[in-house]
Amino acid sequence: MTVASANTLIDRAVTQANLSDFGPQGWREGFDHLVAALSERDFGEPVLARFEARLVDVLSTRLRIEAWIARHPEILEAQIEGPVFIIGLPRTATTALQAFLATDPQWRYLRGWEAGHPTPPPEAASEDNDPRRLAELAQHAGPGVGQSQHIQEAGGPVDDAALLRLDFRNQELGWPAWSYTRWWRDCEMSTAYAYHARTLKLLQSRRPPNRWLVKAPWHNFHLDALVDQYPDATCVMCHRDPAELIPSVASLLQTTYRTVLGGEFVRPQDIGAFVLEHLQISIGRVMAFRSMHGDDRFIDVHHAEFNADPFGVVARIYGRLGRALSPAARAEMEAWQGRNRKGAHGEHRYTPEAFGLSAGQSVRRSARIAAGSADSGGRARRPHPLRRRAPYIRRRRNGRHDRG
Repeated sequence: MTVASANTLIDRAVTQANLSDFGPQGWREGFDHLVAALSERDFGEPVLARFEARLVDVLSTRLRIEAWIARHPEILEAQIEGPVFIIGLPRTATTALQAFLATDPQWRYLRGWEAGHPTPPPEAASEDNDPRRLAELAQHAGPGVGQSQHIQEAGGPVDDAALLRLDFRNQELGWPAWSYTRWWRDCEMSTAYAYHARTLKLLQSRRPPNRWLVKAPWHNFHLDALVDQYPDATCVMCHRDPAELIPSVASLLQTTYRTVLGGEFVRPQDIGAFVLEHLQISIGRVMAFRSMHGDDRFIDVHHAEFNADPFGVVARIYGRLGRALSPAARAEMEAWQGRNRKGAHGEHRYTPEAFGLSAGQSVRRSARIAAGSADSGGRARRPHPLRRRAPYIRRRRNGRHDRG
C-alpha cells in the first residue's frame, strides 16, 4: 500500500476547496518528489491516510491563498522591510532566541495558528477572537504539549516550514522522506522564496507591522535564493558545540517520527547517520555562502552567550539593526525568561550511543562540522567564523540534556 497518486491528491484538493487556480508555476516538481518519497515504504493504512490528508490540506491552503489574492491583488504591492532570519544548525537556540525577541511588539512573526491556514489573513482588531487562535490556545491547554525538547507557546512564533511547504520545497525532516530531503538540498528554490514572500505579504496586509522576524535552520541550504528574494535581509546565525547538538537533533527527530508514524519504523542508528550527513552539508553551505559574499549581513550568536547574557545579545543585535529596546519590551522579555528558565518544562535527555554515534565518531564528525569543512556539494570551504572563540569539541561521559 502506498500514498495515492499525485493527480488523485490534486483532484481531492480541488474538490475540497471548490477552487482550481494554484497560482504561480513551479510547485508541482516538489510535490511529485514528495509523493514519490512517501510511497517508498508501506507504513500502514492509518499513517498513509494521514500523509494524504496533510498533502491535500497544503494543496487546498494554496488554492485558498490564490483565491484571496485574486480578490485583493493590491496586497502584493506592499513591501517587506528588512526581514531578519534567524538561522544556524538546529538545537542552537534559534527557537529560544526568536521567541525571546518576538515578545517585542515591533516585530511581526509567524504564529502557529496562521502558518498552516493563512486565509483569511488575521486582523489586528479582531485576532484575539480568531477561531484559529482560540483552537491553538485550547490545544496548548490540553495534555501532551511538552516543551522539554522544543519551546513553543500558544500565540508565540513558529518556524516558516508551512510557507515553504506551500511550494513543496521544504526540507520535511519531520516526515520519513529522506530521498525527498536529499533532492531538496540541491533543488531550485526561487519559486519557493517568491511564494514565501507572497504569503508574508498576505499575512501582513491586515496585521502590521511588516518587519518580519523569521526562523528556520533549513535556510542554511539555500541562502543564495533567500537573499535574491530578500536582498536587505539580515541573518542572525546561532552556534553551538556540534558534539552536543548532533544527538540532540537525532533525539528530537526520533520523537517526531514516533508521533507521526505511531511506532518505531525508523532505526535510531539510521536517524543518527542521516543527521550527521544532513548537518555537515548544512554548515558547509553556510560557510560557502559567507566565503563568497562576506559576513556583513550576519550577526553571530553562541548558544552559551545567549544563555548567559540574553539582554547583551539583544543589545548587540538591536545595535546592528539600528533598533531600540523599549522598557515595556524589556519587561516582556524578562517575563518570557521567567516562564522558560532552564528546567521549567523538564529536561531533554539523550546519549550519542542511542543513535549509533560513538564518542569518538561524534567528536571527529563534530570537528568537521565546527570547522565548516564538510562536503558542501563541491562548493567553497571556509573555517567556522567563530571557531577561535568556542571550545567546540568536548568529550562527555554522561547523558546530555538541553532545550533549544
